Amino acid sequence: MGKQNLKIGLIQTEVSDNTDCNIKKTLLLAEEALKKGAKIICLQELFSTPYFPQYENNDAEKYAESIPGKATNVFSELAKKYHAVIVLTVYEKADDNRHYNSAIVINSDGTLMPAYHKVHIPYDPLFYEKDYFYPGDSYQVYDTIYGKIGVLICYDQWFPEAARNLALNGAEIIFYPTAIGYISGLKDTAEGDWKNAWMTVQRGHAISNSVYVAAVNRTGREGELEFWGNSFLCDPFGNITAEAGDKDEIVLADIDFSLNRDIREGWGFLKNRRPETYDTLTKPVEGRFLSEGYTCNPKKRQDTPKKLGYRMPAEWERHDAVWLCWPYDIETFFDIESVEKTYTAVVSWISSGEMVNLLVKDENMRDKVRKILFDAGCPPGKINFFVQEYADVWIRDYGPVFVVNRDKKSIAAVDWVFNAWGGKYEDLKSDNVIPSALSKILQLNLFHPGIILEGGSIDVNGKGSLLTTRQCLLNKNRNPHLKKEEIEEYLDEYLGAENVIWLEQGITGDDTDGHIDDVARFVNQNTIICAVEENPDDENYEILRKNFEILKNSKDESGSPLNVIKVPMPGRVDSKIALPASYTNFYIGNGIVIVPVFKTKNDSKALEIIRNAFPDRKVVGIDCRMMVYGLGTIHCVSQQQPSV
Repeated sequence: MGKQNLKIGLIQTEVSDNTDCNIKKTLLLAEEALKKGAKIICLQELFSTPYFPQYENNDAEKYAESIPGKATNVFSELAKKYHAVIVLTVYEKADDNRHYNSAIVINSDGTLMPAYHKVHIPYDPLFYEKDYFYPGDSYQVYDTIYGKIGVLICYDQWFPEAARNLALNGAEIIFYPTAIGYISGLKDTAEGDWKNAWMTVQRGHAISNSVYVAAVNRTGREGELEFWGNSFLCDPFGNITAEAGDKDEIVLADIDFSLNRDIREGWGFLKNRRPETYDTLTKPVEGRFLSEGYTCNPKKRQDTPKKLGYRMPAEWERHDAVWLCWPYDIETFFDIESVEKTYTAVVSWISSGEMVNLLVKDENMRDKVRKILFDAGCPPGKINFFVQEYADVWIRDYGPVFVVNRDKKSIAAVDWVFNAWGGKYEDLKSDNVIPSALSKILQLNLFHPGIILEGGSIDVNGKGSLLTTRQCLLNKNRNPHLKKEEIEEYLDEYLGAENVIWLEQGITGDDTDGHIDDVARFVNQNTIICAVEENPDDENYEILRKNFEILKNSKDESGSPLNVIKVPMPGRVDSKIALPASYTNFYIGNGIVIVPVFKTKNDSKALEIIRNAFPDRKVVGIDCRMMVYGLGTIHCVSQQQPSV
């Protein structure tokens, strides 16, 4: 517990365009507060700069600074001089060239504690922060000489989960450096008074977590924003104990951390929690929320994979590993034993050239699968087992899409939102968590585009061209708020696909709404294998004929015509139901191509065509007759992890 009767100071100012003047003015006010006995000082959000995110496409680079930098250096000296703790925020340009809205806690000896990167980033009229700030991914509690403090920044204040996280990790006071105000002419809004809501939500955080809360807001008019100031402190029961007006001001107030304990013990808000009932809170954002509010054009974002030098490589580029999930659900695969044999063959062949990273649901499954694979002769040193909960095996669609920066020898991943193919399977939406889980295993940076997309809906040549279908990516059950041109911008910024080739639709029996990996695949930079149906009476005949004609008239990223190779469809695997059986659902591994076959007359013909397309790789067919009843085969259940 921190010391009792501790004085804190909140510094509220009007800001000019001159950063040096802003720093100097704030420094003088902070020193005045320290001379009056303050031991912890908190400055407002981006105290040294005007609020530049109110403008789109603003040149904000002149406001960016490193940590340590100009602002942190002068306040570090001040903290050391007065043996005080100082909290400030800056527009940080990090070593990886990402830009963050960063809070820095300077300890009483002048040392800088690790920066907190603002987690929740708004994108609304006059608050276009996604154009400028890359989101953080964690919260921090700072153990200072005067107590344990948490820092959240402005928009974070609307999310009770963030405050609860800090309280559970021991924060005795939460500071909210802020830049919020009225839009000129919109002080009276239909939803009510913004300032009142702002104060109310933070008082609620104080009460529900039994901690002090201090909000530090800027004041004055900047452009079309009228910042209202009103910085305040409230105690652990939400009582406002100090409050500023709408001018430059120092707010000084005494706090007593023992009050946190008294209220917490009396009301039991933390000890009576029921975390076992809160699982919904930890699930990723569902697709139904993605159309809310305003959408930030990805071209305007400062920190997309493309801007940081990443791209999605072609599947034939070298891999470090492949990711698979072991099958177990008899609702997906009624003949689970046959599908396990297919998986064993897949693992055996792929492991001849690359590591196999295999997800299993628990230790019992791990032990069972290890025995199956090793008894079949799979090399033990080429298979890694990871215990991870998953609903089904379609990791191509819900898993991360890996991107690489060859110059920096760096790999990262893109986490698209997975909504179980347009909301068809409610019980499978939980697999949306897998990219986050794998990024933690691999310790990779994770990019969040914030739109719905499955990995099987795209195929790339690694040089800027991408294949997809209108039926899937333009489907109203995916991203109804986005136009075709806007989706293309996401594909460019997050995968490096500047040339998108749109086919019409996928094959019948495919519940994914037309995934490309059952229709057409790149086999080299300007060559595509395209599925065609030879029987004019088959319902796929006309669908695939149109797709083939589109490809024949399309060009690659350099403007050159594509070389399009036909591969036949296998025909009906089941005479009663349509199944998405296709030879294009192959996996391209290191030195090998694994092709699904179905014991039909076209198997040998298709294998020969694919062998000719991959003269430097061994091409093998694996019986997928039972697997396809799950409505997918080899490519659908695999996700390559490229080498760098």
